[in-house]
Amino acid sequence: MPDVTRIALPETFSFEHHQWFRGQCTEALNRSQRVELICDQVKYLDSAALGMIVSFQRKHKEKHNHDIWVSNPSLYCDELFTLANLYNKYLNRMPT
Repeated sequence: MPDVTRIALPETFSFEHHQWFRGQCTEALNRSQRVELICDQVKYLDSAALGMIVSFQRKHKEKHNHDIWVSNPSLYCDELFTLANLYNKYLNRMPT
């Protein structure tokens, strides 16, 4: 069982990525307890993408009782996660 599963989010992360993201999440839930979302390329997230991240976090927390970490967020992604209050409720930002 790998120590950490890393999921690199695409530059534009929206509802059209639902199947891909769900597959990544299912794999992560089955493979590891620690998950890192790599967000350095993200330039756009829609509300569906935010919902998918929150849904995954809830499933992950329920199964493994671990948080999801965000690494290297782009300025856009970091501001959006802050404004949407995701860091306070659902995600942890990895220290730089």
